[in-house]
Amino acid sequence: MSGVPFLAVNVTALCCFVLLFATFLAAKKTPEIRAFMLLLGDAVIWLGGAVLMRLQLWPGLAFWYYVSILSLFAFEWFFYLFLLRFTGRREPFTMAMWTVINAAELAVTASGFFLPPPVAETTPAGTVFLYTDMSWHIGIPVLFYVAFTIYVIRLLRRVVREQGIHTPGLLLVIIGGCVMGAGNVLQVALPGNTFPYDALCGIFLAVFLLVALYKKRMFQLTLVASRSILLLALALICAVMATYIISPMEGFLTGTLELSPQLATTIVAIFFAGILFLTYALTKRLIDSLFTRQGQQNRILKQFSAEASQTLSTAEIMEKLAAAVQNEIPVERLYVCLRDGDRFTARYCSSPLESLAFDIAADSPQVSWLRENSSCMVVREFQATPLYLSVWESEKELFRRLKIDCVAAMRDGGDVLGLLLLAAKDRGKNYNYVETEFLDTICSVASIALKNAQLYEKMFREARIDPLTGAYNYRYFVEREEAEFRRCSGDCISLLLADVDDFKLYNQLYGVKEGDEALRRISAEIARCASGSGTVFRTSGKVFAVLLPHEDARRAVLIAQEIVRRVQNINRAPERSKFKLLSVSVGICAAPYAASSAKELLDNADLATFNAKQSGKDRVLVFRGVSSVLPQQLADRTEAIVGRIGERDETGSTALSMISALTAAIDAKDHYTFAHSKNVARYAANLAVAAGLNDDQVRTIYSAGLLHDIGKISIPEDILNKTGKLTDQEYGVMKNHVNNSIEMIRHLPEMDYLVPAVLGHHERWDGKGYPRGIAGESIPVTARCLAVADVFDAMTTDRPYRRGLPLEYALRQIEDGAGSQFDPHLAAIFVQLVRGENMPLSGQVRA
Repeated sequence: MSGVPFLAVNVTALCCFVLLFATFLAAKKTPEIRAFMLLLGDAVIWLGGAVLMRLQLWPGLAFWYYVSILSLFAFEWFFYLFLLRFTGRREPFTMAMWTVINAAELAVTASGFFLPPPVAETTPAGTVFLYTDMSWHIGIPVLFYVAFTIYVIRLLRRVVREQGIHTPGLLLVIIGGCVMGAGNVLQVALPGNTFPYDALCGIFLAVFLLVALYKKRMFQLTLVASRSILLLALALICAVMATYIISPMEGFLTGTLELSPQLATTIVAIFFAGILFLTYALTKRLIDSLFTRQGQQNRILKQFSAEASQTLSTAEIMEKLAAAVQNEIPVERLYVCLRDGDRFTARYCSSPLESLAFDIAADSPQVSWLRENSSCMVVREFQATPLYLSVWESEKELFRRLKIDCVAAMRDGGDVLGLLLLAAKDRGKNYNYVETEFLDTICSVASIALKNAQLYEKMFREARIDPLTGAYNYRYFVEREEAEFRRCSGDCISLLLADVDDFKLYNQLYGVKEGDEALRRISAEIARCASGSGTVFRTSGKVFAVLLPHEDARRAVLIAQEIVRRVQNINRAPERSKFKLLSVSVGICAAPYAASSAKELLDNADLATFNAKQSGKDRVLVFRGVSSVLPQQLADRTEAIVGRIGERDETGSTALSMISALTAAIDAKDHYTFAHSKNVARYAANLAVAAGLNDDQVRTIYSAGLLHDIGKISIPEDILNKTGKLTDQEYGVMKNHVNNSIEMIRHLPEMDYLVPAVLGHHERWDGKGYPRGIAGESIPVTARCLAVADVFDAMTTDRPYRRGLPLEYALRQIEDGAGSQFDPHLAAIFVQLVRGENMPLSGQVRA
């Protein structure tokens, strides 16, 4: 091999191309990478043929000459193919034309017409030279080469004009092509030349194209600089040094410096060990810098994937995404924009004080670029493309103001779900392949998590939204009321119920379609009034609720009055002149003054709404809170309150008449039940007054007391009047009187407000009662008053199976049942009233 001049250059070039080609076999095969590998493969064949030709190995010099020359002539065509793929241009006709011409040139070259195989001559010194006789025929491929080169130059000019010279890697491709062209010219133009300029320039071209691909973020540097490749390079360096440094250095030390062979060997060994140590240290540092970051990225991605898969909250996913990205890429701020119709709306910023009052159009050029390309968009590179000229000035200014450096897309197939905007990278450094690949990967994980979270939130919202009005539905109201009541513990919370007046009549007059439109208008006006203060719900067909956390009754009244006014204004629209007037009756309850639980808050607001309708409609009434002051004349006070039942309007009078008729029916069926109901109504009403309940509740309790046992009309008389103990079956029939009472009351006009009191009068404070088994304050306060009065009268009056029990015994039983069967507060008040002789008792009560 030493007889072949400059063979080491060809061998070195061949090793470089083989190493690159083998490395890229494991790369992700993009069109650019495939074209680069074809170029590398052609270079391997060209240089391999040249080396084997110079060595004159089997099957002979001529064979390897044609292998080398054909590959060399095809090299420019492969470079042209790489250039098309690298710049993203499509020239099917031109490419086909040059392909046919190149194929024809290669066919003629294989015949030996252009250039015959060289002849090997050996000098007396043993050096082998290859000589070729050139004829005018060589001018044909030279003309083709020149024409093709001119076309490639024009192609590069068009690319620069369209994409800009600052397009990543483009300048390096141009420089590499120029270097390769210069090498080919020198190889042919210099007379008597034996140095392989083309092979040397081929090395430079490969390096330039490699760096161009890296700058365009087409591959990962750790792919080329893997641990095994770096260690192999270290071994090659050592081998070259051992070949070309040790012997000359040892000869210099022994010959020129006249050192002893032993000392020279020692010096050479120490020097070579130092070189090896330095090379190893540099290689190890390079390996650590390349692969440590990759391991860190893998850990970040794994942790983010685990955390994102455990939540269905878009806010949490965006927060974790920002933290993961900033942990790897040093940026000052990070924004997340999510798709909302035809806009990408800013939803999150890693800096809480930054404004999110911006959005990006879904059809903007930036989004179009991201949709068509599979990688991130580096803004500095995008600005060098002609597409940037079509970006709206408002978005250009937005990106400048926010200092956006890079935009990554969260994709769902061919669509874009969201944008990740990175701003103000540390010291203005550009983004490399490792960082953009990391962004693409983490955005892929985030897009799946965000898609699932958005789907869940959409279903969650749809399950809680009334489709007609857009307000929240009753299901969500129940959840929200309980949660807000607990959250506002120790502070005010108000509930406002707005009931549309005479809405059933409105539907009958104008139809359901017009009724739905009226509800939509009323809901919209209520939402405007409650905006910023509370949440609007549609709790039933014609009733809207407004939950007002941290607002007292005074603020609720102002909102309610504005709602009434705005609904009245709906009627003033010219197109509504022929329609019945719309109005709402509003009831308000505020805690903690007028309710001790979420259920009481709703019940009391509902009672206030009922009284607003009974008082003439189109008005606002507030449920008054309980008073701890015990009335001096309890009986007179109670009588004055219950005596006003039916005095408000015609509907109230009808209800009073209906109650009287039903009590008469009870009397006809069972005189004891009739007397018992009157006693219970009176006892419970007095207890309510003493406990500080308001007038509306007292009247409700009194009316419910008269009707609480109306269901016994359906009980057979042999069970109702049985003197012995009831069997389990008979007791089951007797217990059913509660449900029977409800079935009768709920059909009475304007009396459904009595149902909660009647339904719960056999419930127990400890939850062991019937029919629902509810406990504590979940039992309506009206029902709790009836429960104490019902048991007291049942114990102190004569029954078919026994005589009435002594008063003191009955009071002790109530005291013993306080906290288990009865509300302890109400039980204590009742016992205090009776013992203090403030409770008017029935004539059957025995001392």
